[in-house]
Amino acid sequence: MKYLHRHIVLFILFCVAKDTFAQSKPSFLETNVFYGIALEHDKSLKTAIQGNPYGIMLSYNIQNTKKKEWLSYYNYPDYGFSALYENTNSTILGEMYGVYGHYNFYLSNRNARNKLLFRFALGLAYITNPYHEIKNPYNFALASKLAGSAYFNLNYHGSFLKNKIGFNTGISLIHFSNAGIKNPNLGLNTFAINMGIHYDLKSEENPFPEKVKPPKTKQKIGYNFILRSGINESKNIGSGKYPFYVATFMLDKKMSSISSITTGLDYFDSKFLKKYIDDDEPQPKITNTKRIGMFFGHALQLNKLAVVSQVGYHLYYPKKYVSRVYERFGLNYKVNNHFSAELTLKLNLFRAEMLEFGVGYRL
Repeated sequence: MKYLHRHIVLFILFCVAKDTFAQSKPSFLETNVFYGIALEHDKSLKTAIQGNPYGIMLSYNIQNTKKKEWLSYYNYPDYGFSALYENTNSTILGEMYGVYGHYNFYLSNRNARNKLLFRFALGLAYITNPYHEIKNPYNFALASKLAGSAYFNLNYHGSFLKNKIGFNTGISLIHFSNAGIKNPNLGLNTFAINMGIHYDLKSEENPFPEKVKPPKTKQKIGYNFILRSGINESKNIGSGKYPFYVATFMLDKKMSSISSITTGLDYFDSKFLKKYIDDDEPQPKITNTKRIGMFFGHALQLNKLAVVSQVGYHLYYPKKYVSRVYERFGLNYKVNNHFSAELTLKLNLFRAEMLEFGVGYRL
């Protein structure tokens, strides 16, 4: 438990320092200690999971007080930055240190003393003990020291002492993965119970307006062209990294000012497939690296940022790889009325295949 003591001391110092310059914006500090289980979502992780993970989360949260229309649709969510330390309690998996950007969405009355919050956080993590074919051959979860990470919190917040100090508790799901850039990459998922305290830095009360229902829209169907690329490695360990290219044609239809449904076609050219050999399901020697998929999806708009989710099926599939069904999750940033930038993750039955960097154009 010495690690928890160390990080609690750091949090106290963080509070003192932040309180000296954070008064200009309504904000609050939060800490949570957590204890949970590592989820064995693949039998290959059985040896690596040795005990119950524990750790601490620290966060700085800025309250959105601007009277902007899109904020009212989401009950005025907070945004902020957080840091996480996790000890997996396993000599194989080691420890994780993560830094994140996050949003807090309020699922109950924004002005009440007792609130229900949902947090989504996305960032990067440092892994102390990744896979090594000689030194650490049983860590099939993570193969690199630097990995992507995300976590989700569902927390109760209760405030006391004129809403300055409060108690928080809830559940968390923490995920680490290097997105198929290097294998093995089964990823690590931790389900945990957390509890802690929060401290309000704002000097006076600032009531929030009522949540507003987003209006429906009659906007016409949009035509989108997206080019994506990156590098990845097959699930065969040590098979090497290769580039991939994705061209997408997509239709989108706005259902409201914050919600759109999408459908389209993906053309994949994944160079790693040329040398990929499936030892479990031997197949004829096929060097065709092309695939074509059809997908349906949804986009949730947060001002210029959209959360993208899609489910697809490979129509053209000459060389098998994990599954014909695939998923895509990620973020799209609207640069202007025509151009956008994307960061998305393509998965096959929730096994990461490729991290895609994309540029889009909408007619």
